[in-house]
Amino acid sequence: MVEGLSSRTAAHAVRARFLALDSLRGICACMIVLFHLHSTGGITNSGLVRNSWMFVDFFFVLSGFVISCGYLDRLRAGYPIRKFMLLRLGRVYPLHLAILALFVALELAGSVLGTAGLSSRTPFSDPRTLSELVGSLALVQIFCGFPSIVWNGPSWSIAAEVWTYLLVALLFRAFPRRTAPMAVGLATAAGLVLALGGPSAWDPATAYALARCILGFSLGVLAWMLVAAVRAPSLGLALATALELVAAAGCVAMVAAGAVPILAPLLFAATVILFSAEQGLVSRLLKLRFFVLLGTLSYSIYMVHTLVVARTLDVLSLAGKMLHHPLVETRFSGSGTLKILTFAPDLMAFAVLGIVVLVSALSYRWIETPARDASRRWLSRQGGGVQPAIVEAVPNTDRDSVAPTVAA
Repeated sequence: MVEGLSSRTAAHAVRARFLALDSLRGICACMIVLFHLHSTGGITNSGLVRNSWMFVDFFFVLSGFVISCGYLDRLRAGYPIRKFMLLRLGRVYPLHLAILALFVALELAGSVLGTAGLSSRTPFSDPRTLSELVGSLALVQIFCGFPSIVWNGPSWSIAAEVWTYLLVALLFRAFPRRTAPMAVGLATAAGLVLALGGPSAWDPATAYALARCILGFSLGVLAWMLVAAVRAPSLGLALATALELVAAAGCVAMVAAGAVPILAPLLFAATVILFSAEQGLVSRLLKLRFFVLLGTLSYSIYMVHTLVVARTLDVLSLAGKMLHHPLVETRFSGSGTLKILTFAPDLMAFAVLGIVVLVSALSYRWIETPARDASRRWLSRQGGGVQPAIVEAVPNTDRDSVAPTVAA
């Protein structure tokens, strides 16, 4: 057994995957896709969808949970921080880089061929300038004071996570016996920063993004420590199902209300703890193949969706012109171009979501998986073996499958 891995944690690590949590992450990713769609229908204009940006905080909480599951004891026992960070970068950076490359290719095409009236923005103008591209490549865009999220919008959370990975890894190593107080302190400090920042603190274009990630991640660390330390009681099917329904309904209600977002990570942490036990009927439903697939593809869904949505709406806009029946309304303004689904808007919104999932399956197959495996092989050849604590099949915003294995 790996040195430094407690028998209690090892028992959890050897157990089955937390499939329900993977599936929840996939559902949250799909909700964020719908959030970035605009239509004249009822679904995308509902309170739940319009406030689904809050589900990014679920990613942060779950990331803290699964990283702690796989690496907390390892890091405290001396697992190299360099290897840990290279593993994390090997997991999240290749797809980030690939999507940036596609955006650059589109900007170049726009410079040469024009935008065919689909956009009012000049190629390589804000928010896709060359300086903003450098910030995105270096994953420092949240610190640069750019006026909006840049290039591939969702990458702001990747930047926040990478710097959070480094921070907590250093702290796990420096204070191996004080992880819980450290996590409480980080969560409290981050919460205070967000509270003092007011509504603008939830704007992903600001450095507050790091505090937002630290808050959720720290709560995820505490959630894992509680799960690892306390054997989950057998609740029985009826009670477990009732609690899962209450937790799910609570999350939906909080997001739909859109009020007091700083409380959302606390509710998400409690939900993660509950669903990690997988004792109720809701968990059984989430372990169906369709939902597990969404969990597996969740990181790709999250990272490719803005590009895919924008280009799909472009195609629909051109198709509407050819048919002399508008499918998409295009609004130009000084702040950019807004495309709104107007033809069968609710049905088309789910059709666009389906296209995003299909493209995500391709990016998962041809970018995510090969890059992840290649980075692991490279690190293993550097000596000492990587001994990954998590078999990363997917968010994911840990962006890991929650399938830990213990190296012998």
